[in-house]
Amino acid sequence: KHRIDPLLERLVRLSETLASIAERESGTLIVAYTHGQPAQPTVFGHYLAAMLETLLRDIARLEAARDIVDRSPMGAAAITTSGFPINRDLMARLLGFSRPLQNSYGCIASIDYITSTYSAIELIFLHLGRFIQDLQFWTSFEVGQVYVPNAFVQISSIMPQKRNPVPIEHMRHLSSQTVGRAQAMLTIMHNTPFTDMNDSEGESQGFGYGAFESGGRVLDLLTALVPALRINPDRVRQNISRSCITVTELADSLVRREGLSFREAHEIAADVSRAVAAIGGDIAADGYEAFQEAFERSAKRPSTIDRDQFAEIVSPENFVAVRDRFGGPAPRVLSQAIAGYNQEISDIRSRMQEAARQADAACQDLQFRFNALLGAR
Repeated sequence: KHRIDPLLERLVRLSETLASIAERESGTLIVAYTHGQPAQPTVFGHYLAAMLETLLRDIARLEAARDIVDRSPMGAAAITTSGFPINRDLMARLLGFSRPLQNSYGCIASIDYITSTYSAIELIFLHLGRFIQDLQFWTSFEVGQVYVPNAFVQISSIMPQKRNPVPIEHMRHLSSQTVGRAQAMLTIMHNTPFTDMNDSEGESQGFGYGAFESGGRVLDLLTALVPALRINPDRVRQNISRSCITVTELADSLVRREGLSFREAHEIAADVSRAVAAIGGDIAADGYEAFQEAFERSAKRPSTIDRDQFAEIVSPENFVAVRDRFGGPAPRVLSQAIAGYNQEISDIRSRMQEAARQADAACQDLQFRFNALLGAR
């Protein structure tokens, strides 16, 4: 618990940071990628909220592991409890646990307090590693939609033009180290007999503590870095323009406005994107003629959508605005989502504070009873 609780504190601080920056960046356009290729426009706040939502589930897993760790095995003795009339509930409470483990054989044999903890840690940093990998990709010169300020940049020792965002590299390899240490703990426990064994004690425990150390460094660094990140709007516009990633909304609009099937609309939108890409143009400025030609070929009539309407349909702002559904990036639903995440974070903080209060009360009660025993002598 003395290692889980500080890790939870760091995780909650990162969650609060992600929620705050997601709100700050709720109107900031970015390019979203699938399969390593530009896919659709969204906003940076929507992306950060997705990472936050995953992180909150990870925190729930670590809280569940902590609940297992918070059950006292004391009083189980070697295997079968004792012939003396001990009060295991009182013992657990005075030692700062929420309650005792019930089955005494399980007290000396079960290791799920280890496996649940390190499973949770492994997933936390596996998931954060994917986020960090995106930052590495998005800050590359070729993509360049995320700008890292100079305070987080290392200049090459020989190439003065280079801006190396080395904190991202550090977080990536530290996340991998944390995953590796946590995974090693699970491997150590594999195929051990269901009894009291040295495999889960001493040296194994000391080895596992390294995961808390390296993981804590990742969380501290990421919490400091995220507020400093900025989106490069010019690069985002360039990447949106040359990748034609708003044509999904063109296809959707043809279904809604022109009564086409999505298959027909998809083919028209694909023709438009191919024509624009062939001339290296911008879909809003250069795609209307190709659109009308493709539409007439497919529908055997002109489209009712004029040039200004076409430009509005394929704008990234419109793309985001019309996705005003539960879970989407539009302002209203994203704001509601962030409010919900903030409430979850507040609930987690309340549970942590209550656990700390109970631990302090138990410590004081134990000291009071111990002092009473000394006084009785």
